[in-house]
Amino acid sequence: MLKQILYPLSTAVIIALLFSIKGVAGDPNTVLYMSFDQEPKKDVVLDGSGYENHGQIVGRGVKWTRDGKFGGALEFDGTSKIEVEHSDSLNFKEAMTAEIWFKTKVPQKGRFFIYKVHTGGGRNYEWGLYLTTDSTNLSFYVVDPKDVVVYPTKGGDWKDNNWHFLAGTYDGKTVKCYVDGELAASKDWPGHKIRAGDGPVVIGTWGGNFFAGILDEVRLCNVARDDQEIKSDYENGYNLFALNLKGKLATTWTLIKGSEY
Repeated sequence: MLKQILYPLSTAVIIALLFSIKGVAGDPNTVLYMSFDQEPKKDVVLDGSGYENHGQIVGRGVKWTRDGKFGGALEFDGTSKIEVEHSDSLNFKEAMTAEIWFKTKVPQKGRFFIYKVHTGGGRNYEWGLYLTTDSTNLSFYVVDPKDVVVYPTKGGDWKDNNWHFLAGTYDGKTVKCYVDGELAASKDWPGHKIRAGDGPVVIGTWGGNFFAGILDEVRLCNVARDDQEIKSDYENGYNLFALNLKGKLATTWTLIKGSEY
């Protein structure tokens, strides 16, 4: 009986501790995380980062599915999108990482999986993970304040109806595009800033070009994850619940999931 009481109490304490810190379980660098594990209520897609960058489904062509890469996912029929209102936490001037899992069997052109809208002159985006050329090119686009753009690109057959992991990083020196955990392409871009504005972040479209397929595990960070971190994200999923406070406490989601009494 005592164990039956202590287990839920200890689990609740751990969860409360994890989510009492800004960011996902103490990771202040993760500023948006959408797992899609829960079915959206009233078309609201929850952000688990702690920054409250929740999304709103626009249109009726997005449905929840249990068949995600990890848990649930969202399936897009090519008519709808998710919009996340602007917040300062989603402006990346010095460095950034964008990550997403996708699955499609449809040839598509000019679709951003996720991007930041630019509301001023010039290009109408600031950065984004991109699918184009009949689903044979994957890119990570980054634009600077002078409207200069770079987009390292990887060719392949991405409409094979298998799960693929796309990530992009910029560290102030190099723009990198990763596909399925491996560095696929890069462009030297030293000294450039990332253009920032007050536009929303949008998932599943670029203008009137809507993505058709399944998306899962969307994450944005305000730092550039390194090669090993990206590979680990691909192989093991995001390490969202790792926490170390002043060297005295270390816990992971495995502690919660794997505790036995």
